[in-house]
Amino acid sequence: MEAGLLIIRVAVGVIMFYHGTEKLFGWWGGEGVGGAAEFFGRQGYRAPRLTAAVAGLTESAGGLLLAAGLLTPLGAVMLIGVFVNIMILHLPNGLSRRRNGCEYELVLMAATCCIAFTGPGTAAADGALGLDLNGAGWGGAVTAIGVLSGLAVSASRARSRRPGSRTVRAEAG
Repeated sequence: MEAGLLIIRVAVGVIMFYHGTEKLFGWWGGEGVGGAAEFFGRQGYRAPRLTAAVAGLTESAGGLLLAAGLLTPLGAVMLIGVFVNIMILHLPNGLSRRRNGCEYELVLMAATCCIAFTGPGTAAADGALGLDLNGAGWGGAVTAIGVLSGLAVSASRARSRRPGSRTVRAEAG
């Protein structure tokens, strides 16, 4: 079980760090904050440059925290909020990834929720620091706060770009 937690935690954390640094710095062939801001603007987000920077920071920091198993509930809540927001963008396209659906984000969110409920495992910074931040109470609270924050961010979008418009072409992370 411990090896499985380490593998999934590091995989999701690295993926999200990757997505965040694409937005923030243009690393890995990403478009940086400017390109991400254009995307967020097309999707109806207000203050798209700020939204792009916050999304990049949230993905990068949440990914690092999750990968390290450091303050795991904080990293998980950050990422769950991101996943909910992204899933709402993809929802009009269904589940299929080939049609810009939400299957990928759903899997990443499910893995993150599982870590929130089980904890990061023994090979994590939380354990080394003596932090016991796992269990049903933590998992439920983290998941609920993450879902609510993702819904709140999505609700702040301009009405003309709400889900239902087939023009939404969302990108992962």
